[in-house]
Amino acid sequence: MTPVASAAASTEPVLQVRDVQAHFRTHHFGVSRDVRAVDGVTFDVRRNEIYGLAGESSSGKTTLIKTIAGAIKPPLEVVGGSIRFSFLPDYPGLHAAPPEVLERVRWRHLSYVMQGSMNVLNPMRRVIDTFRDFAWRHIGGSRRAFEERVADHVSRVRLDPAVLRAYPHELSGGMRQRVTIALATICKPEFIIADEPTTALDVIVQKDVLGMIRGIQREMGSSVLFVTHDMGVHAHLTDRLGIMYGGRLVEEAPTPEVFARPLHPYTTYLIGSLPRIGDDTPRKSLEGSPPNLADPPPGCRFHPRCPLAMDICSRQVPPMVETLPGHRVACHAVNPGAAA
Repeated sequence: MTPVASAAASTEPVLQVRDVQAHFRTHHFGVSRDVRAVDGVTFDVRRNEIYGLAGESSSGKTTLIKTIAGAIKPPLEVVGGSIRFSFLPDYPGLHAAPPEVLERVRWRHLSYVMQGSMNVLNPMRRVIDTFRDFAWRHIGGSRRAFEERVADHVSRVRLDPAVLRAYPHELSGGMRQRVTIALATICKPEFIIADEPTTALDVIVQKDVLGMIRGIQREMGSSVLFVTHDMGVHAHLTDRLGIMYGGRLVEEAPTPEVFARPLHPYTTYLIGSLPRIGDDTPRKSLEGSPPNLADPPPGCRFHPRCPLAMDICSRQVPPMVETLPGHRVACHAVNPGAAA
C-alpha cells in the first residue's frame, strides 16, 4: 500500500523549518511553567510532495503545524528557529509577518485543513457563504462567476453542487470533510497543511478522502504537510515521513523506506503496532508514558522507554544524522559516536 513518489516531485523546498522551538509559557500564582512542546525541529517539505508527520498523542505534531501555519495564541510562543516559505522569503515564519501579509498569503498560497470539519464551517451560514468569506477576495470576479467556479470545484471532490446551499449540520461527516478539502484547494495554493483530516471517518469514506487529497495534490502540484497518528494512512498517502517524539523529530525518510527499514526504536514500535491480515499474534505494547514536556528527561527523551538505552542516552541529545541516503535518524544506538 506504499505510494510511489510523484514524478514531478522536486528537491527544491517550498518549506524550510530550522531548529524551531515553540513553548507554552504560563505564569500563575507566582509559578512559571514552560512546556517545550516543540523543541528543535528541522526538516524540509519539497515541491509537489506529501510530507507526513507521525507520532503518538502529545508528541508535538499539532503544536508544530500550528506554529508553521502562524496560528499562534498565548500561552504558545515561538522562542527560536525559523520557518521559511518559498512564497514568503522575507519573514522567519508567518508568526513574524504583519497582518496585511498574512491576509494576502493565507488561502491563496497556504491553506489549512483543520481537524474536524465543524472547526472551519460556520454552523449559522450556508456552505457557499463560507466559500465567499475565505476565497472570493483572492479569486475576484462577479458573484455569479465565483459561484460557478465553486460549484465546478466541489464537483471535483464528488459532491453535488446543491450542498453549497445547505447548512453544515445537514451534511454527513464525510460530506463536510470533502467540503473542507474543496475550501482548502479552491485557490490552488502552493502549500496545504492537513491536520488529521480523516479522524472520525469510517474506513470506506477515509479511503475516498485520501484518494481525493492525493488526486488534487497531483493535479495542482501543491505540497502537502499531512499530520496523523495513523501509520496506515501514512503508508497509503505520503511520499516522505517524519516521526516525532517528545517534541523532537527522531527519524525521517521516504515513506516506503521507513516501513521497510525503520532505524529508530520508537519507529519500530509504531510500525510493529499495526495489525496485519492473517496475523493474530498479540502486539507488544511500548512500556511507560510519553515524557512530561514541562520537565523532560535529559538527553534523548525516549531513553526511559527505550530497550536500547545506554548511559550516553541520558546525558546527551542525539544529533539528527543522515545514516543512509535520504534517511535521517537521531539515536545513539544507531549512530554511535555521532554526538562526539
